[in-house]
Amino acid sequence: MDNIHFGNENMLAIGICSALMVIMPVTVFVIWKVKTHSKIKPVFVGAVTFLLFAIVLKLPFAYLLYQSGSPVSEAINSNPWLYYLFGGLLAGLFEESGRFIAFKTVMKNNKQKTDAVTYGIGHGGIESIYIGLSLLSFIAIGVMINSGNTSQLTEGAAPEQIEALKDQLAQYASFDITGVFTGVLERASAMLIHISLSMLVFEAANSRKRLWLYLCAVLTHFVFDFIIVFTKFGLPLIALEIIFVVFSVTTFIIAKKAVNRL
Repeated sequence: MDNIHFGNENMLAIGICSALMVIMPVTVFVIWKVKTHSKIKPVFVGAVTFLLFAIVLKLPFAYLLYQSGSPVSEAINSNPWLYYLFGGLLAGLFEESGRFIAFKTVMKNNKQKTDAVTYGIGHGGIESIYIGLSLLSFIAIGVMINSGNTSQLTEGAAPEQIEALKDQLAQYASFDITGVFTGVLERASAMLIHISLSMLVFEAANSRKRLWLYLCAVLTHFVFDFIIVFTKFGLPLIALEIIFVVFSVTTFIIAKKAVNRL
């Protein structure tokens, strides 16, 4: 990591990106609340469901697949297709199942279509906040690297994990205003996807005849996450973000029509 250096402008860009990722979902919720007078409960249910299913419950499975050091883990980490395949499947299965369970239990009496959107804002919003706050760790890591104190970063890590860390740190060491734009755009697209998937799963949870929409949500979530694999084969980041925008807007239009059919 001797050739990696975090400049002040890089750390400032990371800080700005972090702040925007936190501010954006809060702003979206406030605007939505003022416009629709929707209940506040769904936004908290969405946030808690994400933390429970996407972080806590998924963690043991993610560890087994990516960090256990088993032959399966090593194979997945050495193959981008497998890496993003299993990552997308885990995200789709856990998060959409969490959504479905939330609509069937704590939100069983929330039958308004606006509740599905509010839930999606909470689910996607807390993810944006979580990622935004996580970005701040790279400022601290940058300070460590600039001071030459890197032993703690690689202690006990496997060779492939060290290489992956180096690639990630090199990316953030060159983080600039373009990175701020693409990072916030990616979070905006992800929030729109979460709102759309919440609408689909809301329908599935409230209509036995439309249970298949839950499976559609799982598949859509998987595809959205799996698309990232193409950046490993030369797809420019800005092209990926354009694909995300088109994908998320299209999904929202389809989900909105699906909800309005009832």
